Amino acid sequence: MKTRRIARDGIMLAMLIICSQLSIPLPMVPLTMQTFAVGLVATMLPVGETLLIISTYLIIGIAGIPVFANYTGGIAIINSPMGGYLIGFLVYGLLTSGYLKLTKFSSLHLIIANVIGASAQLLIGSLWLMYFNHLHLGSALLIGFVAFIVPGIIKIGLIWAVAKQLNAIQIFQRA
Repeated sequence: MKTRRIARDGIMLAMLIICSQLSIPLPMVPLTMQTFAVGLVATMLPVGETLLIISTYLIIGIAGIPVFANYTGGIAIINSPMGGYLIGFLVYGLLTSGYLKLTKFSSLHLIIANVIGASAQLLIGSLWLMYFNHLHLGSALLIGFVAFIVPGIIKIGLIWAVAKQLNAIQIFQRA
């Protein structure tokens, strides 16, 4: 069982790194598939494994390995307008995986959990953006939250579709 867990976690970490490179550059914060990967990890794995994978990803990136969006890495990324979105992945993972642990794994709960997690992550990112770019709260929320609502809904739909298929594979089954 331990070998399966290591293999599954390795696959999920690799998916997160790959999805980080699927990016549309925007002026302040790029639109990436990172949040899709974070949501899928949090949907399919227990809280501890979710946080381990996201923490590993962040540590690797902070150490300078170019795993963040657009092949970037280093502490400077955390100390930039994008840093809050990256740190927010931990909150997304915690809230989503934690919610699903407390409820029955169903389509409705999967969607609710990801809406809660994604919203918290976007809020943290927007507040970080406000601080780093000296924006008013309304401007930061418009740039850093509202602009990502439609892409976020699409990603949650993708998470639902993929999670449904992965749940049929024994190594990824969630209760």
